[in-house]
Amino acid sequence: MDSPDTETLFVAELTKAQTKMRIYLAKLLANSPSTDDVLQECNKVLWVKRDDWDPETIFLKWAYRVCFFQVKAYFRNQSREKLVFNDELLEIMGREEPDLATPKEREVAMNQCLQKLDVHERSLLLERYQGELSVDQIAKREGIPANTLSQKFLRLRHQLLICIQSNLQTI
Repeated sequence: MDSPDTETLFVAELTKAQTKMRIYLAKLLANSPSTDDVLQECNKVLWVKRDDWDPETIFLKWAYRVCFFQVKAYFRNQSREKLVFNDELLEIMGREEPDLATPKEREVAMNQCLQKLDVHERSLLLERYQGELSVDQIAKREGIPANTLSQKFLRLRHQLLICIQSNLQTI
């Protein structure tokens, strides 16, 4: 800053920009409680870099750019911290039972369930997941829309999942 007038102008622009900067940060941070902390960091950076600001340019545009990079720094710092769960989430996660089935037991259960399917449905599933044909190719051959076949595969996979889970509970 060359003169006290330029510094006064900077302070005036910074003060005037606070509300818009906070709104911008709240948008980028999804209204995080950390918005005010990041705004404070932005203000510090802007003050340190005040000599870089050209009074002939739009202050808010420059300030938004600084805010953007401070948000990126905030997210980078957050990603380094250890993940901490609240008690409710830990309680929910703690209810999950361990899966004790071996891969061989799963395979046996799946084969038993596949045998319970209609021959045509079983062949469609095996063709899709063991073969190299796409859903579009199989649907074209079957003469049905690909979306209809995808829905059929979804229902069959769900049916298999329920059957396999039931079989594994009896092991």
